[in-house]
Amino acid sequence: MKKSIAIFLSLLLGAGFCFAKKKDAKAVLNAKPVQLGSVLQPLSTTAMETAEISAYMPQAKSLFVVAGIKKMESLDLTDPVHPKKGVAVTLLGNGSSVTANGDLLAVSSLGERDCDTGFVEIFKVDPPKEGKLLAIKKMAEFRPCSQPDMITFTPDGKKLLVACEASPSPDFSEDPAGGIAILTLPENAPAVSAADFAKSMKLNVLGFESLDSTALMKAGVRRVGVSPFYKTLEPEYITVSEDSRVAWVSLQENNAMARVDVAAEKITDVFALGKSDHSKPGFAMDVKSDGEINIENVPVRGLRQPDGISNVTVGGKNYVFTANEGAPVNDYKEWTDETSVPMIAEQGSLDPKVFDATTLSKLHNLTVSRIDACPEVKGGGCPYVTSFGTRSMSIFDGTSGKLLWDSGDQLEQAISKIAPDFFNWNSKKGKLKKDARSADKGCEPENVTVGKVGDKRYAFVGLERTSGVAVFDVSDMNAPRLVDYYLDVKDRGPEGILFVPAEKSPLAGAALLIVGYEYSKTLTIYTVK
Repeated sequence: MKKSIAIFLSLLLGAGFCFAKKKDAKAVLNAKPVQLGSVLQPLSTTAMETAEISAYMPQAKSLFVVAGIKKMESLDLTDPVHPKKGVAVTLLGNGSSVTANGDLLAVSSLGERDCDTGFVEIFKVDPPKEGKLLAIKKMAEFRPCSQPDMITFTPDGKKLLVACEASPSPDFSEDPAGGIAILTLPENAPAVSAADFAKSMKLNVLGFESLDSTALMKAGVRRVGVSPFYKTLEPEYITVSEDSRVAWVSLQENNAMARVDVAAEKITDVFALGKSDHSKPGFAMDVKSDGEINIENVPVRGLRQPDGISNVTVGGKNYVFTANEGAPVNDYKEWTDETSVPMIAEQGSLDPKVFDATTLSKLHNLTVSRIDACPEVKGGGCPYVTSFGTRSMSIFDGTSGKLLWDSGDQLEQAISKIAPDFFNWNSKKGKLKKDARSADKGCEPENVTVGKVGDKRYAFVGLERTSGVAVFDVSDMNAPRLVDYYLDVKDRGPEGILFVPAEKSPLAGAALLIVGYEYSKTLTIYTVK
């Protein structure tokens, strides 16, 4: 598999494939797009007030977008080549997520502080009449939990699931418990009046208090912060099975994933997601931000710590996909899990045979964990340090939590060849500084979604800091292949990735990928071949 990728890349380079050579800010933003394959083709780009998470409503041919302000924007996609801005809705808090099912729309938004109780608002959307805007009517509002970071309908439209992240206050004086809120909608919800809608709904918040904390920590679930273990579990993202029976919830800082029985409204499992061994072939990485590309094996193990996750069922088996971003806890006054390799070395806890002067120099600025120490080793110190994120996508068995596949160093290797000037750059400010993120989290996979086009099944991965979108052919779950990577530096910071299958697409016969770019505040629509 890696050999075929290398051949493909060499053919592209040999054919005179071009990428930006100039390094000033103006040249960066005027650089031509870079592409590995041909799966993604840009259709349109719209400048938004903000652009992160989106939801598409087929019958209204409208897209709804939220991103950290007290407003939800909409786009009319009747002609997706030329989207038109539509009605905007004022929200109760800063929007964090949006989801659609049928003619219902649900939005989660945050309180004034992360530890405050947030909001969920449910709207009914009537398709626009000729020459008029959408009619959006609020049906209900709830305050289900602290920091509702993500919201999704079950595919059958019967329930709403909310990831309640519940981060503590900066000084840990307040630390609400995280959980998964489940809102059960009324029977025949679209026909229920606004007056009766909220009264007919049921709210249940699933917490982690009853879990065996000792067993989970022993299995590798991380405890972060100073609070009791169950309060440190912070739900980030939710994906629900096609039959609406099972949900999986990423617990990013904890390097874990919860499994939920949706019908029983019960957390059945919490799986530790393990580490990637960067000393092994196929799992190398560049760990030094020195302006050069040097992908090599190093004595480092990476915490996967996925943000976005997705799932698919094939042959009755559930597969869960994870975008392994990494998440150090470094925004609190009283506590952090970050440290450096020199600080660990000063403590005398590293194996000097592994961490010689050359290796210590390479790892000098790499951000590593201070709480994920390796097991005691007889006759010597620790043979590895632990970093945040693995710069990869993984596939897990949705029932057992077993790791089935990991892309390893494929993303870094591909980008280093087709777009070396944009290798591990920090795209946030739109200024090119090659290799700036290598000592941190590299390309930083942010989100993933899975969709089927004809007989092909693809996994789409947004790389937040390098700003490209990678495409893996996962038609064969035992042998995924990297088949495309698209980067246009005018679009930076992919946050939300939405797949629209051909049968629901506003563009006849064409599946679409819709990406919200946080840094550039652009919304780009791609066709998928």
